[in-house]
Amino acid sequence: MGKVSSSKAKKGVTIKDVATAAEVSIATVSYVLNNKPGQSISEETRKKVLQFANLLGYECNVMARYLATGKTSVVSLVLKDVDGFAAQYYLNLITELSRLLSRKNFTLKISDFSDEIERTGDTCDAYITVALSEKEFREFADTKYKPVIAIDSVFDDFLFYRVNDDYEKLCLRAKRAIGKDGVTLLSFGLSAECEASARLFFDRVITVKTLSDLSSLDGDCGYATTCKAISDCVPTAYFEGESFARKAAAAVDAVFKAIDRVQSSSEEHDVRV
Repeated sequence: MGKVSSSKAKKGVTIKDVATAAEVSIATVSYVLNNKPGQSISEETRKKVLQFANLLGYECNVMARYLATGKTSVVSLVLKDVDGFAAQYYLNLITELSRLLSRKNFTLKISDFSDEIERTGDTCDAYITVALSEKEFREFADTKYKPVIAIDSVFDDFLFYRVNDDYEKLCLRAKRAIGKDGVTLLSFGLSAECEASARLFFDRVITVKTLSDLSSLDGDCGYATTCKAISDCVPTAYFEGESFARKAAAAVDAVFKAIDRVQSSSEEHDVRV
């Protein structure tokens, strides 16, 4: 995909700028933005043009129809089924998101992934997805024309803000606190991409779904977790208690940058907390 300069101001953005970023012709951008019938433009290209026009801040009457520029002051949190230890962790995350958004006079609406992906039309100013795989996230984001911010989803795409634990720093803090070189992450259940990212730094990643998953832990090993419910069951583990709060703060910051179309570099879209 084309690259967007982080220094380009949204004022004065032209169709040519959109065409260059999306790596398509000026005519293609014109056809898409003016919704001209009878053109053989693929759905993938159409969506790419609209995404880059939104990212660059290109404004016209047709874009207004696509992007629904009228503010709803609502952010929709998109969840799949979560249970066990994950439910406790994400309940804390949701509570903090709601608190931070309410301070800016925004409401947090909880939406089911399956229901939301089938809904046509956007009824919010932005979406926050939680713990989706890359495939699930892309399937969802491709149906929306509002900003979509991902929490606990690891993938490479500079169009979207992704907010994840900084597993490297988490592992280093755990090693210092525990005094052991080898540390195992006790996870409450993450996507395969998140677990793969964690394994780059931790010796092992153990997914804890029930109490029985903790029964075979080796008392001589070092453990770390970001979930209080797991920490309560394994008091010797290093507990990163502010994980959900940092993610919530970073996600809310990303929401308003995306809504206001603040230009950010690809590195700034990959948020590690």
